[in-house]
Amino acid sequence: MLKLPIPEHVYELAQERADAMPILKGSHRGVAGNEVGCLGEVVVEQLLECFGVGFQFKGATSHDLQVGQELWEIKTKDRTVPPQPSYDCSVPLYNSDHQTVDRYIFVSLLRPKGQDRGIRRFSTAYVLGAASRERVFEHGQIWRAGETDPSNGTKFWTDCVNLPISRLDSFVQLLSNVN
Repeated sequence: MLKLPIPEHVYELAQERADAMPILKGSHRGVAGNEVGCLGEVVVEQLLECFGVGFQFKGATSHDLQVGQELWEIKTKDRTVPPQPSYDCSVPLYNSDHQTVDRYIFVSLLRPKGQDRGIRRFSTAYVLGAASRERVFEHGQIWRAGETDPSNGTKFWTDCVNLPISRLDSFVQLLSNVN
């Protein structure tokens, strides 16, 4: 996984994008969810630019980016502790019908416990890695709304599929296959 500081211009671009978005149907966190999602998108876009990888930002509910012929969706989690290889990445199932992407890119944003507002509360971004849609749905574990994962106490607010970070391809490995 890549651990990255978040520069000011990334906050600014992500905030502009979040402010321009409607609150999506089914959103569990409203404006805060838009901020988290947009910040994760911009972090990945900045990495792609640094590595000289061309992309098109789509910002559609079907996918976030087109990289070459592939459609990518960026999934971002808000965390108060640094991610560990045993932690899970999640794809909500309410998106799975219309989000037929080739690849998911997973990001975690680190913030201090108790700081729940404002995009600048996040100090660090972790680009955890990537997985094909097939890997996520073939090897991930499906959890239903209301169920609790006994390994970590997470109670699920919506149906989702979880895949451990340890099952992801590294972002650098992914980029070596794109270029």
